[in-house]
Amino acid sequence: MKRDSVIQVGFTGSQPFVIPNTEADGISVDLWRDIAFQGGLNYELTHFKNVTSGLDAVKNQTIDVLVGPITINSDRAANVTFSQPFFETEMAILAPKIEQGFWDYVKPIFSTTFLFGVLGLIFALSIVGVLLWVVERNTLSPEGKHSTIRGIGNGIWLAIVTMTTVGYGDLAPKTLSGRVIVGVWMIISLITATSFVAGIATTISQIKGEDETITSLLHLEGRKVVVPDNEKIIDNITTVGGRPEPVADINEGFEMLSSGEVDALVYDVIALEYTYRGHDEDRFVLSKKNILPQNYGFAFYEASSLKRLVDIEILKQKESGEIQKVINRWVSSGE
Repeated sequence: MKRDSVIQVGFTGSQPFVIPNTEADGISVDLWRDIAFQGGLNYELTHFKNVTSGLDAVKNQTIDVLVGPITINSDRAANVTFSQPFFETEMAILAPKIEQGFWDYVKPIFSTTFLFGVLGLIFALSIVGVLLWVVERNTLSPEGKHSTIRGIGNGIWLAIVTMTTVGYGDLAPKTLSGRVIVGVWMIISLITATSFVAGIATTISQIKGEDETITSLLHLEGRKVVVPDNEKIIDNITTVGGRPEPVADINEGFEMLSSGEVDALVYDVIALEYTYRGHDEDRFVLSKKNILPQNYGFAFYEASSLKRLVDIEILKQKESGEIQKVINRWVSSGE
């Protein structure tokens, strides 16, 4: 490769790596300009609508290099060769922030599981109370001898204080049958009370703020999710039970999310940070969960003499922290 020859450079990708509706701007373009300056390279820029068309141009040697957020994977490496990764990224989840209302706080109390648990406990206490009244009707209390309701009430009271291990001592079984019933109830109540308390604790934890905001892949089950038109990402969302909606670019996806057409947006974390900055950020929650980590690089045709020079310059800029500075500058200026 001669230094005075004009290098044909294609650029493609989503913002902020490539800014749409501009002649040539974005993180990837800035990085290429720095590399070209350091290497004394002359070049011409050509925009491609998508990565696929750009990679085809590289493979056919219509262009010398394709720059942008181009994911390095085995399928693409079979047709082109890649530079050193200039950025390690991941997918992230952007979803509306769902605030809890009054009903959301009290709703767990009226859940079927909670109500059945309470009714089951009351039923068990009633059964024990009746049994104790039957065998201890003459010993529980004077009024229990003459009043069925008071007698059963005293039996239930004894069952409650026994289950809770309070033990006031005002009532106690006197007969052998009564002691057997209370002894069996002690063992049973140890098991049932523990399960019931665990259920109450779960309900209280829900009341204290477990909202429905989507923050992980597991929350995507049954949800409509915007994703890049990438087979691997689509498969991952489908695997967790989500309903992926592929889009051509992040702007289209963000518009669908903002209008409520979908429940969440899964995309490159840098693109997400850039896109939703300044767009009523309090409405959304960005969750970084190390989803599908991947590397971005530039693409060359096989045996390109340009690749070695670009590799060296990328390594230099990574070592100096210059690439991260460029990324931070673009993300912080998101509109």
